[in-house]
Amino acid sequence: MKKSLLIKIHLYCGLFTLFYLVAFGFSSIVLNHNLELEKTTISDRWETVVKVNSEELEDRQLAEAIRDKLDLMGWTPFWLFKHEAQDFHFTITHPGRNYHVDFNQLTGVVQVAEAPKGFLAVLNSLHFLNGHIPNAPLLLRSWAIYQWLALFTMLISLFVGIWLWYKYRYRTQEGVVLGAFLALSLLLMLLI
Repeated sequence: MKKSLLIKIHLYCGLFTLFYLVAFGFSSIVLNHNLELEKTTISDRWETVVKVNSEELEDRQLAEAIRDKLDLMGWTPFWLFKHEAQDFHFTITHPGRNYHVDFNQLTGVVQVAEAPKGFLAVLNSLHFLNGHIPNAPLLLRSWAIYQWLALFTMLISLFVGIWLWYKYRYRTQEGVVLGAFLALSLLLMLLI
């Protein structure tokens, strides 16, 4: 293969994986330093009526049925379920937003308070996202495919970069720096 073609492969592989590496690196910093990124400010409130037979459903099924009737995307964490008289309170959450839902079991009235999490919280959530968000659009469901493609492409870029360096190296101190970097990276991975 020609050197120019290998350089282009290396470059485009790096560009394809750039966003994944930025998201992965940012979320790793957030995890290591216990940073709180989610905003909790309510941005919008709305109300509607939903017809659900709440007597026949368990809490989780009821929350999911209401979520589906409202056509909202997200999970319904069971540890946030709460009952007060005839009201059922729960939260629907996804990487970009929380919906705090109050459902009156007698009237069927649903009150929803929306709280966007913010861009940094969304970027952080991409580290864990497997695409299995209920009612998610195709773009979010395909994130897991992009992750695997990015990892595969990163390996290709790594091998092409090492081959380019080995085949066309001009200075031996570059090899020493690369070797020291790889050894230090391996040592840090073993220590952490």
